[in-house]
Amino acid sequence: MAGTKLNLLKQEIEHYLGLPYFKNVGKFKNSGDNAYVGKGSAKEIALATIDRANQENIKLIDFTPQQMYNFQKKHHLGIDCSGLAVHLLNFYFDTNIDPRKTSADMLTSTPLSKKIKISEATTADLIRQEDGHHVLFVIEKINDQIYYIDSSLKGRGVKFGQLPISPQLVLYRLAVQSK
Repeated sequence: MAGTKLNLLKQEIEHYLGLPYFKNVGKFKNSGDNAYVGKGSAKEIALATIDRANQENIKLIDFTPQQMYNFQKKHHLGIDCSGLAVHLLNFYFDTNIDPRKTSADMLTSTPLSKKIKISEATTADLIRQEDGHHVLFVIEKINDQIYYIDSSLKGRGVKFGQLPISPQLVLYRLAVQSK
């Protein structure tokens, strides 16, 4: 069963790969549309992208992945690290955490989560970075490597990554996982 759940998660992750990073600051922060504040699901971002392209009479079908990325970036469509983590947590655990009310720091703070040992790392744990301003979503631990997904400006959007297991990594498990 766990393998099936992980495979379904990996299929869900495919919808997010390549989306631009977008941080919810400035004039977009209070927008009512999740797709424009870095907190939209892959579906919300796709629908907003189609809507925007229709407004501009643009055929997205002809776009390369790089052109799609540039179009979404130009129109402030994307997802931040905590938005991505929340959507994947909601999918994996069938919960309803509101991405608009979370941040990387909040996701990795008490009472929402607890610090765990690196040896206990498992799917849907979170790695806190940059003093709580960035979070990575753990896909799986294989041998001495942690495979993750995140959304960052440095990484140019949603990308896979891997890290060697080391004492410097700080992992967190959300309370929702303890059910």
